[in-house]
Order: sequence, then C-alpha cells, then structure tokens
Amino acid sequence: MANRLKPDFAGFVFADSRRRITPEQAAGMKKELLPEIRSVGVFVNEELERVVSLAESGVLDLIQIHGDEDEAYIRRLKERTEKPVIKAVRVRGQEDILQAVKLPCEYLLLDTYKADGYGGSGETFCWDWIPEITKPFFLAGGLSAENIAEALKCCHPWAVDVSSSVETEGRKDEKKARRFMEAVRAQEQHGRPHKSGEGHL
Repeated sequence: MANRLKPDFAGFVFADSRRRITPEQAAGMKKELLPEIRSVGVFVNEELERVVSLAESGVLDLIQIHGDEDEAYIRRLKERTEKPVIKAVRVRGQEDILQAVKLPCEYLLLDTYKADGYGGSGETFCWDWIPEITKPFFLAGGLSAENIAEALKCCHPWAVDVSSSVETEGRKDEKKARRFMEAVRAQEQHGRPHKSGEGHL
C-alpha cells in the first residue's frame, strides 16, 4: 500500500503496540519499499543499544523516539549513529514545545498528550500552542482528510504524521489513506509544501 500511495515516510513500530513488528519483518518491508520512501523506526523508552543496532542495520533511515527519552539519551544516540532523530513531544502547552526545541535532535514530532500512553490518541491538541520555531517539526495527533487543510494552514509543519485515522478495525485502510494523501497533496497546489508520513504502518 505504501508504494501505491507514495508517502515520504513509512513508520516501522518497534515499541509495545498492536502495530509492533519484528526486526525481521522490518527488513522485509524495507526491501519492498520504493527507495524514495524513507523508513522511520518508532521506539518508546527503548534500550540505546537496540536502537543503534536497528539504525545501523540498514533497515532505518530515521529514528523516532516517542517516550521519556531526555537530552542525555539523545546525545548518546547521536554519538552512535548519524541517522536523523525525531523526538516526539506530548504537548500539554506551549512550554513543552519551547523546551523541546533545545534538544539536540533534527526534528520534533508534536503529538497530543495522553496520560496513559504514548501517541495513537486519535485526538488533536490545541494548535494555538505551537509557537514560531525554526526547528522543523512533524504534526501528529488526530489528523484526518477532513482537518488536514486547516492544520497545514494554521501550523505550517515540515511534515505530517497519521495513523489511527486511516485505519479500520485496527488495520490500515487504503481508501482512507488515499483520501488523506489526496487532501495533503491538494494543499501543495495552494503553495503549502509539506512532507507526508503514513506513520506506524
């Protein structure tokens, strides 16, 4: 499906989730992906050695850390791999974003805060909390074909991340994913360039 829809990124989830895949499955999926689609490994509070091992195996193009990883963790990770790092921020207010901007990662991923988990809430957060920042960021949390135009106009993200809104009964739904991709690409015609990711495939 990813090759047919051609998002910029495809997420490989290694965190404890119903979407979780094994390194072997990820390797097979990477071989099948079109070369222009970059693979993103999604981790939550994972041991550094495992992240580095997968990053350096050739399976991943980028690393997304979606847990409580701090600045020290990111610095150690950057010492061990040259793969770009995306740090997810569970946004409770503008201060969370302002603090995250200082982290030594290439990208942020702004997502809805959920007290009992990391990501996958299917809910938006208050986009007015997003300040003017120079660090490129992915926008996540409750994005859909219905609200993506407003999100791009309001937030000006570098990229967008979608998962649960393009699923039916826990599985990716190609019709929903296609509608989302078409809605995103329609905004390019209005001068709002972006990158798109079918997160957590």
